[in-house]
Amino acid sequence: MKPVKILLFILGVFILLGAAMWLTPTGGVDSGEFTFHMPTFEEMFLDDDVEYADVSEIIEGQFNIDSVHVFKNDSISGEMKFPKASYDSLVSKIHVLETTSEGRQNLFHFFEKLENDTLNRIMHYGDSQIEGDRMTAFIRNKLQNRFGGAGIGLRPAVQPYDFVFSARQENSDNWQRYTIFGNIDSLVDHNKYGAMAAFSRYAPLSYDSIPFLLTNDYRAELNIAATNMSFKLTRRYEYFRMFYGNLKEPVKISLRANGTFVLRDSLKSDIDYAVIECDLPDSTNTISLFFEGFDSPDIYGIELASRTGIIMDNIALRGSPGLFFTKNDFEHSLKMYNDLNPGLFILQFGGNVLPYISENSKGIENYSRWFRAQINRIKKTCPDAAIIVIGPSDMSVKEKDRYVTYPQLPELVKEMKNVALSTGCSFWNMYDAMGGKNSMPAWVNAEPQLARPDYVHFSTRGARLIANMFYNALIFEYNKFLKEESKLKN
Repeated sequence: MKPVKILLFILGVFILLGAAMWLTPTGGVDSGEFTFHMPTFEEMFLDDDVEYADVSEIIEGQFNIDSVHVFKNDSISGEMKFPKASYDSLVSKIHVLETTSEGRQNLFHFFEKLENDTLNRIMHYGDSQIEGDRMTAFIRNKLQNRFGGAGIGLRPAVQPYDFVFSARQENSDNWQRYTIFGNIDSLVDHNKYGAMAAFSRYAPLSYDSIPFLLTNDYRAELNIAATNMSFKLTRRYEYFRMFYGNLKEPVKISLRANGTFVLRDSLKSDIDYAVIECDLPDSTNTISLFFEGFDSPDIYGIELASRTGIIMDNIALRGSPGLFFTKNDFEHSLKMYNDLNPGLFILQFGGNVLPYISENSKGIENYSRWFRAQINRIKKTCPDAAIIVIGPSDMSVKEKDRYVTYPQLPELVKEMKNVALSTGCSFWNMYDAMGGKNSMPAWVNAEPQLARPDYVHFSTRGARLIANMFYNALIFEYNKFLKEESKLKN
């Protein structure tokens, strides 16, 4: 081929590509599940204008607040003193909780219970960012080491996730789980799901409108055991409780702890809510439950914990935006919350609404209104409990060949903060704490990796790091409470 023809061919290709670049919209052309993009002229000839956050200082600046700050009573003045001069420089690295005077008062009320009560419960609700006991396990361990306590808290009778850091669970194959969020089973004719927003059973659903027949004798089993990778205190089960209801006929239940039967009883029938409980032998780290009867209870949760110290529940609800509290039967859930007696709620939601909110829609406004209703329901149910809202992390969406922060995320965080502060809650801005806009790619590309390649979820190491950041912020507030309490006493 002659050089002139080659040149003309190359010029023709450039002209066609230029026309395609000029005609293709900035947002691309949707074709089913695929979006066709072309680079703009600016992207071809100018530097990439996407700036990724530098989070190296955040990561390198992490520390253990418990090791640097211990209040000591001065023998001369009687006042509490900071024992280490480095404390002020270290706490400057803490991304603190944001709160109002009302929120701080509510939080200090919880701290008072830490000082005076023998048992304190924290209920950590969240979406897939905390599933598998990620984040919660680390925070729980730190709190139990500081304030006492043992065990894993509430568990579902059916574990919906493949991996859970703190315990291994196996069930017979006849169990089913029913949730009040996501794909709700239309055959459930009530809204009594309990404090975990889900119940489990091993026999078919029964209905008040249909006569109950003693036709099948159902048997089921479930086993829960500590894992070698879990924290030491989490592996210790001192006390067992099971929350259940909706039985048409009594059911036999047996509990075996570390291979020895410690409970043989019958579950109550014709009651919408009940609790069965017993102490467990020392060193229990494995339990098995056996059921036999003509029906199955709706099981709202199984608790393996201690009688004193901290109990912290991991209630991970994959795909949930956290709008289920108002859907739950109030009187029914109130009974369970009264038995649980939580002193602190941690609500970690928001990320699941982002993909469905357009920049010009009222989606954020609507979600904020609905989220406010959830907080008000919690306050009505547990008026003495403090509430901390953890905003969503940075989340990336792929834009051509780059990963950038969802454009609606900063506004969502802002509105969730406004809702939290205006309702007397505290707010921890996880988005800012991890570096803000376009920080997720830095967590994904860190060595070792701190976030998964989906640019949404933390890795196990990253979850541990962000959990430590939150724990430091919580204990920083607790230390301020101790200092104020000391001043009042003196």
